[in-house]
Amino acid sequence: MKKQWLSIVLVLCMVLCLTPTTARAEEGKTGTLKITVDISGVYEGDNVGDKTFSFEILRKYANYGHYKDVNITIEPGKTEGTVDVPVEEGKYVVKQTSHATIDRYDWKSASHQPGNQIESSEQEVFADKTKSVTVHNFYKLSVTNEITELPITVTGYALGAKVGDIKASTDQMRVTIDNDKVTIKKRNASGGWESLTSGDTIQANTQYAVEIFVNAKPEYTYTGLTKDKVTVNGKEASVFENPSTQSGGDMRVFHELDVLKVVKKVKRIEITTPPAKTEYMAGENFEPAGMVVTAVYEDDSTAVLPETGYTIFHGENLQRERTYVTIQYDDGSASSDVKVRQSIEVKPYEGDHEHTYGNSWYSDDTSHWHQCTAEKCPALSDSTKDQASHTFVWKVDRAATKTQTGQKHEECTVCGHKRSENTVIPKLSGSGTATPGTTIPGMTGGTTGAAKSPKTGDAGIALYAGLSLLALSGSGWVVGKKRRGEK
Repeated sequence: MKKQWLSIVLVLCMVLCLTPTTARAEEGKTGTLKITVDISGVYEGDNVGDKTFSFEILRKYANYGHYKDVNITIEPGKTEGTVDVPVEEGKYVVKQTSHATIDRYDWKSASHQPGNQIESSEQEVFADKTKSVTVHNFYKLSVTNEITELPITVTGYALGAKVGDIKASTDQMRVTIDNDKVTIKKRNASGGWESLTSGDTIQANTQYAVEIFVNAKPEYTYTGLTKDKVTVNGKEASVFENPSTQSGGDMRVFHELDVLKVVKKVKRIEITTPPAKTEYMAGENFEPAGMVVTAVYEDDSTAVLPETGYTIFHGENLQRERTYVTIQYDDGSASSDVKVRQSIEVKPYEGDHEHTYGNSWYSDDTSHWHQCTAEKCPALSDSTKDQASHTFVWKVDRAATKTQTGQKHEECTVCGHKRSENTVIPKLSGSGTATPGTTIPGMTGGTTGAAKSPKTGDAGIALYAGLSLLALSGSGWVVGKKRRGEK
């Protein structure tokens, strides 16, 4: 009887132990606290990469206490960095505890959004959710107050534009430009300059200039600022007058603007005279000598283009299969769609060139091959060898699970050429587990992935359940034995 009662007590203990295990499986739900730090006040081109900022995360219990520290390092070429911090469900405050030192700059302040200069406001994070906090760090130039460069940008200057719409600005933060002191002038018949009103319009084939008065902010000086360091739309200013070495005075910038011309749109181009040479041996370059290219405008007027007015494509290292070169009108965009073809004939290569081959494969959609890798091979079209059809097998890019589809593609086992990319693998059905080495239907090779790992707490539950069954079996054995003994 004592053994029977002992077995029953053991079973009850095993069952009771399951309750805290389940509770533990529910604990520790996490969300994400996204912390972003950015830098402002630094000139474009000044590298702030590798600069590190430190933060303290406080968690609320009865009050706020330390939770963890986080560092964010700015990547090269950027002024912003972000880190995703896994945290348990709850309420948090983010505080910046240190800032980076940047050459030539003084740190001014930080601002937490949402929040203030000291810390963020209370942020409540829920399981599987993200809460974002951005901390802005403000810097200002230090060490020198000397103005050494003055880049000015003039916008709005165009044919038909009103003078009043033309503005001047600068990214030099140590000066100011009052557009009420910006004047557009026109050269008159006597060679002088006359000021225009805001309602006047910009005309073609007319010389205009801009006059700008620039004021240095009181805390800065411009002793070393000279004409060669003053630019208007990227060009050195025509005139620069620096009236004083002291701050607070107006500097005068006078600059002649580009003369605007009416540009007629080219409708097409024609080769009105072919080049002297149209027959080539493989490996030679196209020779445009004697070729005349004529532009036909929308008004049907024509003009012979200079050599700088067009670009020749496919004219170098001519290959036997080449039957033409492309002549493209140069409108300054490098992407003109106005083109014409000049027919040529390329005969097989004759010479002592010896092909050289590497291990790299060349391929198209159906086959792969090796070809000569020598620079400027004169007979590429005659150098192919080892050409063969692709041998494709399926490869898994992402294994499918019960909750998401997978992806696969076909890949040649010889050259690596890919096709059928991003093909969807259906979600798994049934238990959601897969035996390593099983093949996805319609796929050569590859598996559905490794067996699914148990969730946190499953192992403990299984263990206690097993022990409980063992104890029940033991109890039954004891009772059975006693009854057999009583008979």
